[in-house]
Amino acid sequence: MAKKAEKPEVMFFKDEISDYNLYKTIARHEKNPEVRRLVQALMKTELEHAKLWASVSGIEIEKYRIPYSATIKFYLYLIARKSLGIAFVTKLLERNENIGLLAYKKQLDKNKIPQSFHAKIDSIINDEEKHETMLLAETRKHEAKLDYTRSIVFGMNDGLVEILAVVTGLAMVASSSFIVAITGIIVGVSGTLSMAAGAYLSSKSEIVVEKSLEKQNGSATRPAKDAYYTGVFYFLGALVATYPFILGASGYAGIAEAVVSVVLVLSIASTLIAVISDTGIKRRIAEMLAVSLGTALVTALIGFAIKTFLGVVIT
Repeated sequence: MAKKAEKPEVMFFKDEISDYNLYKTIARHEKNPEVRRLVQALMKTELEHAKLWASVSGIEIEKYRIPYSATIKFYLYLIARKSLGIAFVTKLLERNENIGLLAYKKQLDKNKIPQSFHAKIDSIINDEEKHETMLLAETRKHEAKLDYTRSIVFGMNDGLVEILAVVTGLAMVASSSFIVAITGIIVGVSGTLSMAAGAYLSSKSEIVVEKSLEKQNGSATRPAKDAYYTGVFYFLGALVATYPFILGASGYAGIAEAVVSVVLVLSIASTLIAVISDTGIKRRIAEMLAVSLGTALVTALIGFAIKTFLGVVIT
């Protein structure tokens, strides 16, 4: 039996009460006074929206229990705040508000809800647009910190993709895990230095250009810090792809472990990139996995061909 579609007013209530509890959780733990005041203001508005839809749908708001999945989401936001900083979380909240805004507009476009709801939804859409604007303004205040998060994520992303390709190709022709491990580490160190130098020069050039155009507003990243984050997290990405061979795995088993590890971490990194760049999460994950697994497959096939047809084995 097909699952009965949820009434729009019930769906709206669940979304609004979830957002209210999300903001409440963040406000309780947020140390930055400006952000805390902003989140508390958003929290009050979301509660008003939730009460409105509770009265329309007949739900008793005091008896409603937030699903465990939503509670997990709240604490994932707190983890993101601790590990990735305030700029990333305000960006994430802005994205969340935009999703809610689109949901309301979608329901209006469907023309499947009573006309009496339209005025309520128009009023809420106006509130949601204000929320998005407020969060966007807060994100811009911390743009430099978001640049550091971008360096962290892109650095790790490159390390995962590039070193996975190296170790899969080499694992096909190497007779021991030590050869693959040491090569992966050497290439990882080389890539770390290269990526760090590239990030430093890119950041330095960006500052020079901004100054020449008189656009410098204090939000640019520091080249040395940008290089540090990019390089360190590139190397961590390289370690994720190499660690099975460091621990002694070899051949197909080592390749399988490396691929699984990279897929898991790359999915997280791709999600963060999608949030930062305002692109679709599923599409971004699919693209990155296709690229990383595609390059790994190509190098593995090259290694297999060299071993099979040329008889080359590295010992």
